[in-house]
Amino acid sequence: YIALVGDASHVMTNEDTQVVDVGGKYLCPGLIDSHMHVESSMVDLRSFATGVLPHGTTTICPDIHEVTNVLGMDAVKLFQESGADLPLKVLTAMPVCVPSLPEMEDSGAVISPKDVKEAYDSGLAFLQGEQMNFPGVIYGDETVHEIVGHGIAAGKVLTGHYAGEDLNAGLNAYIASGMTADHETTTAKGAQERAGLGMYVQQRYGSAWLDLPNLITAVTENPGTDTRFYTMVTDDVTSATIVGEGHLDRVFRKAVSLGLNPIIALQMVTINAAQLLELSRWIGSLTPGRAADILVVDNLTDFNIEQVFCDGVKVAQNGEMIRPVLPFSYPDWAINTLYLDLLSSSDFYIAAPGTDTVRTRVIELVPGRVHTLSTQVQMPVINGALNADPGNDIAKAGMFFRHKPDGKADNTRALGLVAGTGFGPGTAYASTVSHDSHNLLVVGMDDDAMVLAANTLIESGGGLVVVQDKRVLSLLPLPLGGLMSLSSVDITAAGISSIEKALQEIGCPHEAFEMTMSLMGLVVLGELRLSNRGLVEMMDGQAPGFVDLIIF
Repeated sequence: YIALVGDASHVMTNEDTQVVDVGGKYLCPGLIDSHMHVESSMVDLRSFATGVLPHGTTTICPDIHEVTNVLGMDAVKLFQESGADLPLKVLTAMPVCVPSLPEMEDSGAVISPKDVKEAYDSGLAFLQGEQMNFPGVIYGDETVHEIVGHGIAAGKVLTGHYAGEDLNAGLNAYIASGMTADHETTTAKGAQERAGLGMYVQQRYGSAWLDLPNLITAVTENPGTDTRFYTMVTDDVTSATIVGEGHLDRVFRKAVSLGLNPIIALQMVTINAAQLLELSRWIGSLTPGRAADILVVDNLTDFNIEQVFCDGVKVAQNGEMIRPVLPFSYPDWAINTLYLDLLSSSDFYIAAPGTDTVRTRVIELVPGRVHTLSTQVQMPVINGALNADPGNDIAKAGMFFRHKPDGKADNTRALGLVAGTGFGPGTAYASTVSHDSHNLLVVGMDDDAMVLAANTLIESGGGLVVVQDKRVLSLLPLPLGGLMSLSSVDITAAGISSIEKALQEIGCPHEAFEMTMSLMGLVVLGELRLSNRGLVEMMDGQAPGFVDLIIF
């Protein structure tokens, strides 16, 4: 802990006293990421720690609903065990939306109110994870409110996920139910409304969802704004981003480059985040009695972090870990998680009525944003079926239940159409990273290519794969839950970069597009998504519901 700040000339020292000369440098508190998902880095917690500590992140609040959707409560216990001796402070957020919308998708587990209460009683979780079922909160779903009630009774900070733009009754009801923070707004207006209602704004800047430039204008274009309710988070960043650009230090630098005062930017990733978590007496500032999580940086613009101390112990210097973190040994049940037979071209057949054309719903991807658009397109019917249309950038998509058989969702799957991939003819992409139920997602312009992509992942135990002209261009195996590599952050970053390069080779013009496609099944976000049960549409201000692919 920090014992003194200021003149220490009166303090007695001896030959055992360690003195660190930081003359001419800046000292900053360790950075706090109040909302993120370790699984999005595609490495496990221990490798993640070695990746972010040199970048100054000393506290994380991981909502581990990704791996929990695959492995259930066993994942929560395993996660805590794997991080028990890390220098990184890991404040686990209990996943409370598993699956995110139970009536519209199927995952490998269901987290009940009883599970949530037991996790709090046993000390498995520090705070409550993002409540993605915001319609359930607003419209009074009993199960959702029971979970919220357990969080309040246990004295937990409740974190939100309010993806609607109803900034009146809906948002007020959501906050009144106990939600403290939200990372889903993408507009300055949304940020101002939340902060004005006493909700912390977690300005997101990840690998693919780059909302910070829009959000920060709420502060930079309004001098005198009270910034106490503004923080910055990563939410989802890949290992490639961490290795190539950084973690929260990257977000800090971006905010400063956008015109934010460096001191205010630093507050957003330290003391403001600590106050959000109700932990400002422990972390978030360089003051007596607080944890000695200290960064030594060269200046407050470039923000090059030269030394990192956690609880007074130096753990990183000049971008490298100097304290070893040994790997964790995972049980077999956490590794083998794909229970899906090999697919054939018939699994991608979309039957259409006997007309020349039909009007269809299409998921339109928006690069750099978490939201999709629900659009309608007239498609030709060829031999009684719908095919992908590379010329108009419309691909087929399939979502296949891939978890341990439960007697209910076995063999469920759904097909749809998606625009905006840029894929060329004879190409496909498949992934078992498919938020939040993490079923097998396959997208492509050719049925045979889609079969090859899907079966490659089924045989390899999960991951990401890109296919072109009947050959695999790039494969990144993710054996841990079908979500994470067991390799280092550097090796995994190289694998992600290979996938991204292959995506560009098959025509995709967007950066980190594997992240954008990973949200195609996240049914708690508007406007149109694909789950293993079908197409789910949620327009602003309306409850989500199933819709038909073919309209007429």
